Amino acid sequence: MVQLVVWSITFLTLWLTLVWLHFLYVGQPTKKVRGKVSIGIPVFSRDNDKDAIKTVRSVFSSGYPHSLLDVIVVDDGSEDDTYKKLLAFKKSNPKLPLRVFTKKNGGKSSALNVALKCAKGEFFAVVDADSRISKESIQKSLNNFVDEKIGAVISRVRVDNAKSVLEKLQKVEYIMSAMVRKIMSNFGTLSMTPGVLSLYRTKVIKKLGGFDENRENLTEDLEIALRLKKNGYDIQMEHESITYTEVPKSMSALWRQRVRWTRGYIFNHWNYRGMFFSKKHGMFGMFQMPINVAAVFLLIINSVIISYDVGSRLFDFAYRSFTINNYFWTTIFDWPTIQEFVLARNVQVTLPLALVLVFGVYLWYVAHRSFNESIKQNTLSVVGYLLVMPYFTAANWLSSLAQELARTKRKW
Repeated sequence: MVQLVVWSITFLTLWLTLVWLHFLYVGQPTKKVRGKVSIGIPVFSRDNDKDAIKTVRSVFSSGYPHSLLDVIVVDDGSEDDTYKKLLAFKKSNPKLPLRVFTKKNGGKSSALNVALKCAKGEFFAVVDADSRISKESIQKSLNNFVDEKIGAVISRVRVDNAKSVLEKLQKVEYIMSAMVRKIMSNFGTLSMTPGVLSLYRTKVIKKLGGFDENRENLTEDLEIALRLKKNGYDIQMEHESITYTEVPKSMSALWRQRVRWTRGYIFNHWNYRGMFFSKKHGMFGMFQMPINVAAVFLLIINSVIISYDVGSRLFDFAYRSFTINNYFWTTIFDWPTIQEFVLARNVQVTLPLALVLVFGVYLWYVAHRSFNESIKQNTLSVVGYLLVMPYFTAANWLSSLAQELARTKRKW
């Protein structure tokens, strides 16, 4: 039974990989789009933990004409002197098209809606206060608005200044995520608009009612993307529009962030369950929505099987080490030949897992080549990524599912 499950997972994984890779390479837009862009920057800080001024500077250094920019920073009731610093920056740069507001804490969506309400631009962009955007990123993203059907365009997010082992693992993860998003964009099924420079048509977002202010919704960026898809709009990714974000620096902070993401994922997919297998929504409804759920369960099942196999082998080794004289040292120093090693494996389980590992490494290679990322610098990180992140993510999903079933309070 285990062998059948493993082979089924392997077949589906390889099939999806081959299908999706076909959509990785698609021509880039050639039309140049210009228009006034309002940029909403929501800020909430407890102890100067977000350098919103760095974010604002990056927007004005992006190369997009200041005459076509309308930057709106909304302080969502920060508990430090962030608002005073923003006012001081505005005062010292009176010529910049910058507006600064403050309000009682109501969540990121409420801050974005304040900015959206007074936005003057044809396009509305969201940039989180712990992020920065690169040169030409605004213009390159705008070039994707080639027709009225496109409701949003997202950028390629990179980890900013990764130093620790954990940050480097996340750097590899973000590279892999960028490849998946690019494939989904070309496939016409992209349904996420992260807060690191996502551009929208202002009139479309206003028509759809702005951003969801329900505090139970932990991922407003996913919700607005699903709402766009439900209403017939496409979302594109511009991989040459490069942006940077800070990532959690500790495992506990990463765990909390991912629980928020996964619970928001569950919450919003349940709320938009009407699009599952919906012919009206084309490939997104018939293919992407079911795959979004199936992929989670495939990850969990695969991780549980591998963890059980490794755990049982370790238990067997420990048991024999305690009950058989000299077993520990004999096993440690008596390395088997290649033939003995192969014969000792359960090929029906080991072979498909090996195939998945090989394809995982291949996808890592393709992602780095596609985005001109350094393969040499990230080689060690990818080993840690393949050995750690799938099991961390599976455990996180199990925890999030349990919390959702128990109906514990959703919180940031």
